[in-house]
Amino acid sequence: MKRILYVATMAAVLAACCCGCSQKPVAKPEWFTNTTYFEEKNGMYAEMPVSPKNIVMVGDDYIDRGLWNEFFADTTIKNRGITYDATEHVLYRIDQIAACKPAKVFVSAGWNDVLHGTPDAVIVSNIEQIFSRIRKNSPKTKCYWLNIVGSPVLTPEQAASVKSVNDQVVQLSFKAGFEVIDIDSALRAGIADSTYSWDGGKLLNGAGYEALAQAIERQIGKPHLNRANDREYPLEVSDYYRHRVSIFRSLPETKNKIIMLGNSLNNNALWTELFPMGYIVNRGISGDVVDGVCQRVDELVADQPDKIFLITGTNDLVNEPEATALTVYDRYEKLIRTIREQLPQTELYVQSILPLNPKSKFYAGFNDRAAEINKLLDAGAGRYGYFYIDIAKVLSDEKGDLREDCTTDGIHLSANGYFFWAAELARGNRMMLSIKPHDN
Repeated sequence: MKRILYVATMAAVLAACCCGCSQKPVAKPEWFTNTTYFEEKNGMYAEMPVSPKNIVMVGDDYIDRGLWNEFFADTTIKNRGITYDATEHVLYRIDQIAACKPAKVFVSAGWNDVLHGTPDAVIVSNIEQIFSRIRKNSPKTKCYWLNIVGSPVLTPEQAASVKSVNDQVVQLSFKAGFEVIDIDSALRAGIADSTYSWDGGKLLNGAGYEALAQAIERQIGKPHLNRANDREYPLEVSDYYRHRVSIFRSLPETKNKIIMLGNSLNNNALWTELFPMGYIVNRGISGDVVDGVCQRVDELVADQPDKIFLITGTNDLVNEPEATALTVYDRYEKLIRTIREQLPQTELYVQSILPLNPKSKFYAGFNDRAAEINKLLDAGAGRYGYFYIDIAKVLSDEKGDLREDCTTDGIHLSANGYFFWAAELARGNRMMLSIKPHDN
């Protein structure tokens, strides 16, 4: 199958802009907290271009988890964050971004170095090299460093390291031509009293991202629109689920758009770049289960989405190896009924559960159950008034396993997997907004 034309064009643009980098490449990092996640995200970013009109957010957890183009209602903002990144990881991949000469680059890195025990001098040196390489590749790019935020979870030695690095980088910035944004002052107190985070600052909630967005809005060049608006849910899926929903609730309403709803397969996708029409929003949560998706459907009602593309069920099968296909389908059926009842005018596209590749530790017994659920989902399309899309067929090999060239770890997708998925979604008018008659 050929990739969609847009993606092929973007890859060509990226190749063209990155060939201008004349500096000696940076060696690959020697350590990773999560190698497969890094490879998944970095592989995707390598295929997606950056242009001179873009603002690029690059760095660690705070960047990766932020919905930056929604915070500022600006699709020119590109997220190039990777959770667990340290300064050497950002240094390793900064040339690819800088060679494309973006308008602005915001860098957040250093927190994971401190946790890893990297010496202060090495952290500061890496930060200096990051901005030096940006400057050499793209002298006109405006550069910013978001300093490291102190946290109650740090040891006294780590807290001292944070202060030392922050102070040294401020001095460095005067001669190196970048601006330091003091997000530590903006976030530290709110993290300490659990207003901005419920886990000591590792994950920011809606209030935390509101404060962070406010701290950088002058440099972004427009006001932030996200406002914290939390509430509790009876089903506590995970800490990450709680933080992610908190962020969703802080966002402004997105009337009549296309919502990509589900688990990590959506969460980790760059849907707004695969389909850059400006009306697609990502509401995936890594680790989410069918019931977890069901209890947050009411969050979508005010948005009145034009279309929902749903994919879920993987984590139910992973978390409950003994659960039958019928047990999981019963939950799925409840979710579909909830969507149809609360959003009767929304076009619903239910996508098949993807199989696993044998290299996943969850492989045993998974694919047969997933295939049974998919048959039931296909059969229910007429009864519940949704469109069924068999993504599993597109991404499976001749044995019915997730294709080796489409996955990083046997369960999550590589860039290639997302391209094939996007190509299938692009068929017909699936990814176009519906033309609906206006009331007289």
